[in-house]
Amino acid sequence: MRHAYDDSNPYPLQPDLSEEYLDDLDRLCDRICQSPNDRESIVETKIRTVESDLPEEPPTYDASQMDAYTEQVKYVAVLEALLDLLEIGYHIEKNPDKIEGYPSVQLYPPDPDRFADDADAYKNQEREILQKERQAQFDDDSVREFIREMETPSRQHGKQVSVTDLIVDGSELYDDLHHLQDLDREAIIEELDTVFQPYIQVAERGVEDEQTGLDLHDIWRYFRYTWLTPYNSVPGRNINFLVRDAAREHHPVMGIASLASSMMNLKQRDQYLGWRIDSVKQELEQKTRKVEYEEILPKEERTQNKKKRTVTRTEKLETEEEWNERVSEYCSMLRDATEHAIDESIENVRFDDFISRYDDLSESDFETSSDTAMQRLKQLEGLGQYIFKQQPPLVDEVDDPENHDNVFDPSEYGLTAADLEDVDIKDDDPGNLDSWKRKSETALFVKKRARNLQKLLRDREYFLSNDIEDDREFIETALKTEEGERALRTALKEIKKRRVGAGMMNIQVCGAIPPYNHILGGKLVAMAITGPEVINAYRDKYEGYKSKIASAMKGEPVIKNNELVFLDTTGLFKVGSAQYDRVRVPALNGQIEYEEVGTTEGYGSVQFGPPTRKRLTQVTELLENRKAVKGRFGEGIAPKMRKIRRGLENMDLDGELLKHESPRIIYAVQLADNFREFLFGISDNPEYFWPFDDPTAEQEIIYDHWKSRWVSKRVQKDSVLNDIREFDKDKDLRLGYEVDFKNHSLDDF
Repeated sequence: MRHAYDDSNPYPLQPDLSEEYLDDLDRLCDRICQSPNDRESIVETKIRTVESDLPEEPPTYDASQMDAYTEQVKYVAVLEALLDLLEIGYHIEKNPDKIEGYPSVQLYPPDPDRFADDADAYKNQEREILQKERQAQFDDDSVREFIREMETPSRQHGKQVSVTDLIVDGSELYDDLHHLQDLDREAIIEELDTVFQPYIQVAERGVEDEQTGLDLHDIWRYFRYTWLTPYNSVPGRNINFLVRDAAREHHPVMGIASLASSMMNLKQRDQYLGWRIDSVKQELEQKTRKVEYEEILPKEERTQNKKKRTVTRTEKLETEEEWNERVSEYCSMLRDATEHAIDESIENVRFDDFISRYDDLSESDFETSSDTAMQRLKQLEGLGQYIFKQQPPLVDEVDDPENHDNVFDPSEYGLTAADLEDVDIKDDDPGNLDSWKRKSETALFVKKRARNLQKLLRDREYFLSNDIEDDREFIETALKTEEGERALRTALKEIKKRRVGAGMMNIQVCGAIPPYNHILGGKLVAMAITGPEVINAYRDKYEGYKSKIASAMKGEPVIKNNELVFLDTTGLFKVGSAQYDRVRVPALNGQIEYEEVGTTEGYGSVQFGPPTRKRLTQVTELLENRKAVKGRFGEGIAPKMRKIRRGLENMDLDGELLKHESPRIIYAVQLADNFREFLFGISDNPEYFWPFDDPTAEQEIIYDHWKSRWVSKRVQKDSVLNDIREFDKDKDLRLGYEVDFKNHSLDDF
């Protein structure tokens, strides 16, 4: 194993605390360095001590007590963050001779390559990190009560059944499989049709399961709690699935899946889809590859020990004619898509109320992107921001604005202090309003509309003023100038905004429920969610669906497309995923497969548990006298991440502590042959790999392929069958057995 930590990138532990707490932190770090084996327990004890006399509610009635309370909360937040970092392997060093500042303490992140030669050790470490937050969810009384209710039998079809009847016992499955070992593979495949009868169903809330009488969503939720990652609801589109086995009583659960709105920013995925300037530039290059080969050295250069050399040369993968034809077609598509995206985006942002607000503003100003329009939009952005920030003090009203967390500079938006008097924009929560028009008039959406329109009008002017007839010349010229590249970047972002929330989904959950995992049930689920029944379920659920953000921007309902042409997902670890590896689905109009397209950048909040996130958010609210990240719909992406970063930085801790040094592999799944044209807005009619003539029969193709390609091989292995036989559903999976009721008796519920 390599060095346990990375000494090239230390983070100072010198938070913005009062002298009292800095001294206490200094002494605490002494104890940690003296007793490194007890470092977590030392910090935990300190947290309990500091929290023991922390008031439950802020003493807002007394300024001096409020200051003391704020410092105490800040210190607890530092301690919680420190504990989380130590638990995932951070190294702490205290050295007054080497480290400037006070306390003279630095934190070193774990060496990202420390498990380079031991994949199992790496995965075990990652599991330990994830397990901490997973276990934390079982401290919630409502979760514990839910588990108890799901495991309590109720009468259905004359029998007592509970959710545990949806788990196959290992010995039962073993009995059905072990005799297959004596058959040849063709006979095994034929027998498997009676042993396994998979089907997929939507786990819809409020729909009763015919087999058990339980709510389908509750069944999904129960099995979701068995996952390594904690269960959290997500905003945006979401649809959950159960994969069941009709060959057995009660149709036990073979696996679960969940599709959710894709992340807005995922660099390598966006590069793959062509939504980045880098990918545009790459498309214009002639396709080549590097080829390495060995050749015999010239006679005069040969030695006794060296007779060959390695040579690298570049090999063209397309002729000049093929290259020019491809690039010309691509540039025509790109120009059409980007121009259309800018125009459509302007049409979908309301501005009639802006015109009504100012006498010198008219519709023609927006058509021509006049200076008046740009000036007024900048002012409106400022007014919306001022109200949204809850009317903070102005920059010239505070003594030291550089160190003030929440001030407003009206000159930045072309405003004066007088413009901020009696502003009639309200900071209502859009989520609490019924009218799309009223939502668009809230402070949040006034500033968003004004800011968007400035960019869109500015960059539309570039397209209008550069009327180069040849599409390739237009794109190549744009990439040579700052204004042109900016206009393309804006248009690509608008394309992404329109399609990332509709037309594609993220596979948020996908996997098998034991003991089906031993026969690669995870691959079954991964294949099943690419099938026609899943696409149809998505179409049905989101037909006529009104986009919340787009509708609030336009001030009227905006209905987005309900087709599903692309899936993305990430593996749990930075090494390859056995579940997605070599997964290919023989659809009738082409092959669907999981394709590796890159890795994430290794940022996230998984290393910070709920107590830390709570305290960091509280620190920001106390210091800025507001909820800097309010978590309202329309406020932006990754609110949890932004809350944590803001809390760290408000205490002079490095926001880069969010880098967990554990990138994940990104997978892309194409569901339609023309998925790129669809995601660029060039086409609204997907050319699916499934004909949809008989979706049920077509879905069966997936299950048959799973049985013949994967299961038929697995059931011939003694080790696999032994693992299945040894599976005890009560001890190995049932949540009631796992959850510790020692301090929370069932009688408490």
